Amino acid sequence: MTETANQLLSRAVPVCTWQTPGSTASTHPANPLFPEVAREWRFFSRSVNSYRNIPGGQFQVFPTDAQDLCVERDSTLRFFTNILWPIKTLLGGAEFHTRRTEVLGAPDYILCTNNPTTAKMPVEVQTRHNLRLGDHNLWEVYRYADRNQIEDENFQFKKRILSQVFGQMACNGLHFGILTNYSDTYFLKRLENEPTNLYVSRVVHPDSTNPTLRECVYYICQQAINDNVGNRLDPVSDDDKRKSSSDLGSRKRVIASSSKRITRIGEYIGGGTFGKVFSGYYDGQLVAWKTCDAYKEQEATKMLKHEAHVYSILKECQGRAIPHLFHQGYIYDGYLFALVLQLIEDAHHVDPERLTKEDKTSIVNQLKSIHNCGVLHNDISKQNVLYEPKSRHYFFIDFGLSEIVDNESAKLRKEERRLKRFLQL
Repeated sequence: MTETANQLLSRAVPVCTWQTPGSTASTHPANPLFPEVAREWRFFSRSVNSYRNIPGGQFQVFPTDAQDLCVERDSTLRFFTNILWPIKTLLGGAEFHTRRTEVLGAPDYILCTNNPTTAKMPVEVQTRHNLRLGDHNLWEVYRYADRNQIEDENFQFKKRILSQVFGQMACNGLHFGILTNYSDTYFLKRLENEPTNLYVSRVVHPDSTNPTLRECVYYICQQAINDNVGNRLDPVSDDDKRKSSSDLGSRKRVIASSSKRITRIGEYIGGGTFGKVFSGYYDGQLVAWKTCDAYKEQEATKMLKHEAHVYSILKECQGRAIPHLFHQGYIYDGYLFALVLQLIEDAHHVDPERLTKEDKTSIVNQLKSIHNCGVLHNDISKQNVLYEPKSRHYFFIDFGLSEIVDNESAKLRKEERRLKRFLQL
């Protein structure tokens, strides 16, 4: 059974009833400072209705799912099944992915073009509890400094939800986004010449018509696909927020870069046991940014904080046995947690077959210097020992699983023997 693209898009989708669960937990947002200004995306519906770039031909008729919703995962799956999956067939090869390594943070879905490494738009899904506005417009709600100014007892909203999806857009240089709990969907736009401002559509429901929810999603997907990805917004750190705390009433903010201080996150270069690693700059110096989504990857955030603590213990080893740690903390108003580390240039993993005995002894001695500080690495592997040709130095990395132990602990001697076996020494 088939239908035209116009028929597919013009169909309203089932209204799924939200049941009251034992817990209203959703992903945990952080600090509600971004965006600086939220405004209405005016004439959004008119633009959708006048959009005419619809593919010809026949397309599969997709079944819809009308089951009740209880938790965030329900709304995430239902939004994909009833809306994203059918629309994907009209997008000429573009896909909705659940995880992309090169994307800062962890949106529920990320729209990518035919080149799977090119992210175009995040889709963030919440529970009804976290995104229930009653008769209030989302951009107006965001302007309230105190939610108590709204007297509707049924009103539920956390301003930081909008900060979360804005962070997904801003730190990846993206200009479009979708925020939904399935029952209520908002479409978001961020202009390159207004990088800290956000434009928000009026709410669209599953049974909305003229335009339908599917038509709105198709329209914004096409806008994102045809858009050029812009520059990542410079990180805002906790330190910057403290500097600007006296200006919060006027919504002023200090951005973590200036004419004297270049701080920027660049290209994805790899992943550790916890977190994604990007190249970039910090205070004008080339560095590695090790990041995780503080909203959704709470275990990874915990591990990165632990790793930062270990680096502080290993201060004397930094630059010799381990990379320098230049900064640690929340960035993008709490959307990401990050470690800013010395970038090991042209690094490659060690190969015991190609190491001299002197090289192997040097690596063992570096581990001993770490052990002398009472730190057990606890994850010795080929991936966690890097060689930098420029300095001719070996570095141990990735301390998320490390332990703080007594200097005389038998675990240290056991780990040293494990390293020697790995190095064939």
